[in-house]
Amino acid sequence: MVLAVFLILFGLLAPLLVFEGLLRVIGPAWLDLRMREIALNDNVYLDTDEDWPVECSELDCYMFAPNSEFQVVTQEYSHGVIIDQNGNRSNRNLDNDHSTVVPILGDSFTFGLGVEDNETFVSLIDKLSSIRYMNLGIPGNSLTQHIDIVERRHISLGSPSNYVFVFFLGNDFQNILESHIISSEKDIVDMGEDSDINYYPTITNKFNILSSLNEYVIQDAFLGKLYVVQWVRHKLLMIVNQSSADLMDPIFLVMRKDKHYLTDAKQVLDHELNRLNQLASKLKFEYGFVIIPDRHQVNRDLLLARSQYYGIREEQIEVDLPNSVLAATLESNDVPYVDITPCMADQENIVSLYYLRDNHLTVNGHRVAARCMKNALEEIVRQ
Repeated sequence: MVLAVFLILFGLLAPLLVFEGLLRVIGPAWLDLRMREIALNDNVYLDTDEDWPVECSELDCYMFAPNSEFQVVTQEYSHGVIIDQNGNRSNRNLDNDHSTVVPILGDSFTFGLGVEDNETFVSLIDKLSSIRYMNLGIPGNSLTQHIDIVERRHISLGSPSNYVFVFFLGNDFQNILESHIISSEKDIVDMGEDSDINYYPTITNKFNILSSLNEYVIQDAFLGKLYVVQWVRHKLLMIVNQSSADLMDPIFLVMRKDKHYLTDAKQVLDHELNRLNQLASKLKFEYGFVIIPDRHQVNRDLLLARSQYYGIREEQIEVDLPNSVLAATLESNDVPYVDITPCMADQENIVSLYYLRDNHLTVNGHRVAARCMKNALEEIVRQ
């Protein structure tokens, strides 16, 4: 009986071991990428940012506690953050004698997760300019919250005549759509009778069981290292996505030509720009946009590997679709903007611009972003 049990177990395990070995040696590119990401583990800040000194209302967070400090630690980076007397991330630039002050609003890319205070693109362009740029970036925020921040803080910021809004194509379309859906559930936003925005499983369904199982596998010291487990996970993910769950990196939702996600997000964008225009008219300020690309838009190898992972065919994707939609919307509203996507895509070592798992800009990424946007941004602000 013992021998029989042993032979049965061997018969079951042997093919798995062989398959595991084959996947490690000749596995697809997406699997190798997935295993390298898992080796870095999850981002720590997503679990610890609740202790950050952020001042929030019932709906959103609008500034950091003035004169505060805190640490950001992940597997890929560790750095400190200093908040200045105005509740903004410090640029560490001592010369503040500028006649023109321009607040820059954005999410974690503008805030500069992953780099020191003096290494953010806001700090870099501020250091080389006669204009003082203020870093009002707050991780997790999008245009919806940025408009609220301007309305709330305009006077305390000195009633500036210009603002800059940073739009990260990687998740800002998703974030404004998500903000709208959450607000609609709370009966806060009225998009009008013509609105036909869908409720996406990506946002409205937490997939609790699958999420918990996935988290357990990743955290387990043994299972997390098995290529076979991630290969099986990939097949389950594709089955779930066939039910229109769209569990994928947000940029792929808006690059897809066969989905309506971007169309719905554009409806919300139009609504938010109309709200921003009304506020700009009321408070008498001008504004412009900076468009920052997602890493998959500038790194073709990464794009192809991730597309294979999600089971998306290359012909289903239009890489610059979110850029063209955003640009057309801004132009129709006579809003000046600078899109640094072509400039960043033209760099030699594109891999060095973004962290592997975290997706944020590295120190080099911020340097390149600052270089790509500085001159055009100066023109917008000085108009």
